[in-house]
Amino acid sequence: MKYKILVIEDDDDIREMLQNYFKKDGYDVVLAEDGAQGVNCAGDEKPDIILLDVMMPVMDGYEALGEIRKFSDVPVIMLTAKGEQMDKVFGFNKGCDDYVVKPFDLIELSLRIKAVLRRGSVHSLSSEIIYKDLVLNENEFTLYKDGEEIKLTKKEFDILSLLLKNQGKIFSTRNLYESVWNEEYLENDNSVLTHIRNLREKLNDTVKNSRYIKTIWGVGYKIEKDI
Repeated sequence: MKYKILVIEDDDDIREMLQNYFKKDGYDVVLAEDGAQGVNCAGDEKPDIILLDVMMPVMDGYEALGEIRKFSDVPVIMLTAKGEQMDKVFGFNKGCDDYVVKPFDLIELSLRIKAVLRRGSVHSLSSEIIYKDLVLNENEFTLYKDGEEIKLTKKEFDILSLLLKNQGKIFSTRNLYESVWNEEYLENDNSVLTHIRNLREKLNDTVKNSRYIKTIWGVGYKIEKDI
């Protein structure tokens, strides 16, 4: 299968570099020069993954991501010169799946793309999981709560899927991060906390009266077995 990458980047040199590299790597590559153009391309081209720069004219990457998330759950990797923790948290809150700081290594970026796409392909081999009023379908990458569809990002979907498949098992923050992100966990990384919080908001769940994701203080998270 030949995957399509949408590169949304205002820097001509970086855009050309990414296009040349990933075409040689066997991908179809679509280019957009700013956020507004990128949103249109995301709707028209139906890419398998998006590389999205943050600092752009017309519409910045965060705003563009918010618009894309209104109609698509396509995996998005943010490309940015900002490396502060709060910038990453903001990106994840907006619905990105990964975050790469410039200057980046093309081989590492390629591996991150393949990891995201590989996790997506696993869903096509899996089945439906029913838990209380939730129906998670890994074939179609969908989640329904009481018959109403809930849009999840790729990371949110992977976290919920992992917890649902292992009901009763407690996952530490490190366990969740290394299982879902497929890379070594770094202390003080709040990515898991951010995604759990986003999941709870979308599920209309609360920490004190949770029907789904339970916090085991000082240990981690779990979903109780549905008896």
